[in-house]
Amino acid sequence: MRFSDITDFFVNNLTRVIYTAVVIVLVIIVLLVVKVVMNNVVKRNKKNVKRIATISKLVQSMVKYVVVIIAIISLLGIWGINIMPLVAGAGIAGLIIGLGAQDLIKDFLGGINIVFENYFDIGDLVEINGFTGNVTEIGLKTTRLVNWKGELKIFANGQINTVLNYSRFPSVGVVEVDVAYKENLEKVIKILREELESFHESYPQIIEGPNVLGVMNLGESGITLRVTVKTEPVQHYAIERALRKRIKEILDINKIEIPFNQVVVHNANSNKL
Repeated sequence: MRFSDITDFFVNNLTRVIYTAVVIVLVIIVLLVVKVVMNNVVKRNKKNVKRIATISKLVQSMVKYVVVIIAIISLLGIWGINIMPLVAGAGIAGLIIGLGAQDLIKDFLGGINIVFENYFDIGDLVEINGFTGNVTEIGLKTTRLVNWKGELKIFANGQINTVLNYSRFPSVGVVEVDVAYKENLEKVIKILREELESFHESYPQIIEGPNVLGVMNLGESGITLRVTVKTEPVQHYAIERALRKRIKEILDINKIEIPFNQVVVHNANSNKL
């Protein structure tokens, strides 16, 4: 194709080219305006931020699909492509297209259902079909999760069958520690309760506790004690680590023995000596 052919094309279709550019610019402007407006709505709502952010993402996704479809129809009209035969032929191809669009419609309905039934919001830690991660995006068609390794998993909304949401209710941290059989259990439990009474002051994530529940198991090497703590949703992991460290310090200071596995070896010939 010669350069003159390209020039002639633009000269002969100048009006259509201008209208095409206007449509594209309008699409970009509309999407940007919707994005800015929804982001401002999220920022202004200090309460239920995750919920508002979730609805905002869904609205942006819906607007994007609607605007793009309208733009495509407009561009076809601008370039003189008669869409009526396509509409008329929809009856013939409708069955084929319908079968192919079933999953798409299922995904759309699934996305709307997820948001309005409030299964989860952006930022929630959830488990979907066996994969655990934080929700980073909820669209009309897909939901995206990122786990603690940074791995991204994309789910078609219509394929989301089971959901565990770890972010809706307080979490419970559980720490178990073994002490030697020779130790005075009442004394050990009393020391732990007294020393852990102020533990929550350093961790605002704690809602209740720590609570020293008592003996949970009589093991081979020692007696297992359990300590629990109630925290804000999904905050128990860090608190458990800090609590283990603090319990170890308390036991060391009070010279309370933490047992380790021991193996007693008997020499069968020792009695013959």
